[in-house]
Amino acid sequence: MEQNLLDNLKQIHSEVIKNYKAIPKLTELQAEANKAFDKRIEQLLSKKDLVRKIKVPKIHIKLWKHKDKRIKIPINWKYLLSAPFIYGMFTPSVVFHIAIEIYHQICFRLYGIPLVDSKEYFIYDRQLFDMLNTWEKINCKYCSYINNLIRYSAEIGGRTERYWCPIKYYRRVDNVHSQYTKFVDGDDEKEMREKWEELRDFSDLE
Repeated sequence: MEQNLLDNLKQIHSEVIKNYKAIPKLTELQAEANKAFDKRIEQLLSKKDLVRKIKVPKIHIKLWKHKDKRIKIPINWKYLLSAPFIYGMFTPSVVFHIAIEIYHQICFRLYGIPLVDSKEYFIYDRQLFDMLNTWEKINCKYCSYINNLIRYSAEIGGRTERYWCPIKYYRRVDNVHSQYTKFVDGDDEKEMREKWEELRDFSDLE
């Protein structure tokens, strides 16, 4: 029974590898479509009057009023208690940003890996809409910075992993970075080493 299970797994594995051959082309087409879409969005956002013409009801989030009407104190204690932990993440995030940027700028140039374009990751446009008040816009920028930093660092890490260890895990991995689908399987060492060397050619990202 165990042998049959292993045979079935090997068959499934071989079928998956065959299908991987079509992934680079699909990825390329998706990248072209995304690039065209982003270019159009940038053209629209460059028109300053566009956002002003979008009529959105001003329904602001009430941050300082407790949802329980029986409580007379007009302050949400959960927000007050969590504020030091939320905004306390700013300093370590900036330190992390500086550290990873030093690594990014120095090591990527040494390895010949194309630099990650930060403009593609640090996006701030949600605060343009009139539905947000001043405090919400500040929070939105802060939230965007932290989450964009995570996405930016994930891409730097993905390209690093592609250079040093582009081998797929045996288990299925969800929410992989942009380079993972290009990684090789570790079944045949010779083939793996050859593909590994090919993956160190980052001409597909330039």
